[in-house]
Amino acid sequence: MEIYQWLVPLISVAYVTRVVIQYRKRRRLFTSTIFWVLFWSALTALAFLPNEISVPVARLLGIKSNVNAIIFVALGFMFSIVFYLSAVVEKLESQITELVRKIALDKEEETTSEKE
Repeated sequence: MEIYQWLVPLISVAYVTRVVIQYRKRRRLFTSTIFWVLFWSALTALAFLPNEISVPVARLLGIKSNVNAIIFVALGFMFSIVFYLSAVVEKLESQITELVRKIALDKEEETTSEKE
């Protein structure tokens, strides 16, 4: 066995444990917890069975090298996560802007009514 076949499962167990603890402390949503548990489980499976997983993925995508196929899939996955996170950040910025404007208008109304 290669060193990554020992290292990846150990790291995966640590992160899955961390995610579950965060979920129990209500710091993480259920869907997020499931997503990360599945992600780390997939990495563990890939570490234990690298050729059995990567070769079919390469064939499915029409890529000759199984290593290139895994890198391609990983990059696509990461770009998807970045896109999702940027959408969430934009939504939060919009919500904060609306909230700040509402608070400013409410304070303005309060000061106007106090002066009268």
